Amino acid sequence: MVEKNIEASLLNDKRKKLLKRAMFMGSFLILPIINFFVFYVYVHLDSFVMAFQQTTPTGDIEWTFNNFVRVVELFAVDSERNLGVALRNTFLFYFVGVGINLPISLLMGYFIYKKISGYKLFRVVTYLPTIISAAAMVSLFKYTFAEGGVYHAILQATGKTFTNPITNSSSSIYMMLIYSIAFGLGGNIVVWGGAMNGISPEMLEAGELDGCNWFKEFYLLIIPSIWPTVATVILLGTISFLGATGPVLLFTKGEYGTTTLGYMLFEMIGMVDGYESYKDYYLASALGLCMTSISFPLAMLVKRIVYSEKKEG
Repeated sequence: MVEKNIEASLLNDKRKKLLKRAMFMGSFLILPIINFFVFYVYVHLDSFVMAFQQTTPTGDIEWTFNNFVRVVELFAVDSERNLGVALRNTFLFYFVGVGINLPISLLMGYFIYKKISGYKLFRVVTYLPTIISAAAMVSLFKYTFAEGGVYHAILQATGKTFTNPITNSSSSIYMMLIYSIAFGLGGNIVVWGGAMNGISPEMLEAGELDGCNWFKEFYLLIIPSIWPTVATVILLGTISFLGATGPVLLFTKGEYGTTTLGYMLFEMIGMVDGYESYKDYYLASALGLCMTSISFPLAMLVKRIVYSEKKEG
């Protein structure tokens, strides 16, 4: 009987400790959980519902599929801000981010990892644009190609006519892509550096003994070793690529054929040039739902590809 009482007392003490631990952990988790339900679950559910609603002339709310018809009609808008232009530019920014910036930053991260001569200065210069305000970097870039800038001086010296390529519809989007390539490498280089520093030195030494040069070491040893990190970066870029705006707001505010899907949504619900835009939450919700219906299966496909494993047998 005494042993049973002792066991019951120990069990109660254990339960009390578990309860106190749960309450302690819950005190830290309660705010993030509330934030998740309010700003993620509620907002997304509300956006989903609004995609099928519309305000009538009398101010009432009616259920309709007309918002999706209006999304399709955005393709026919006779301007440089139609949905086709936005889709093209969004894909261009995605291609630059994943198809150009990612491999270039991988190579740059590898050469820093190998501690080439001057790598510390190179690392600082490369990462510096991510620290400096984007507004300052864009202003500097725009001034370089504006009237009175370096580009203007070069054209004058060569006797050519000056045209600002940033305010030219035929070249504006490409100037923004060049900016994204030139100043969008620093963040990934830090990620690659951290991943490469976790590689076993013994494996690289074994590769050197087998006659691996730098190219073979990079392709056959480094990339497979950090592939989970590379795959995660690719997947995250794919998940958010339809919402990527690039530096459109700071450069052109969507003019000169530079609008993107993300910037179109911003114009529908935000403020432009200090005044409220036309604010169509219902159309924005329908467009966002269409973007999700495209990006979600694409993200699942990319996930299946980048995380695929070769099965033996």
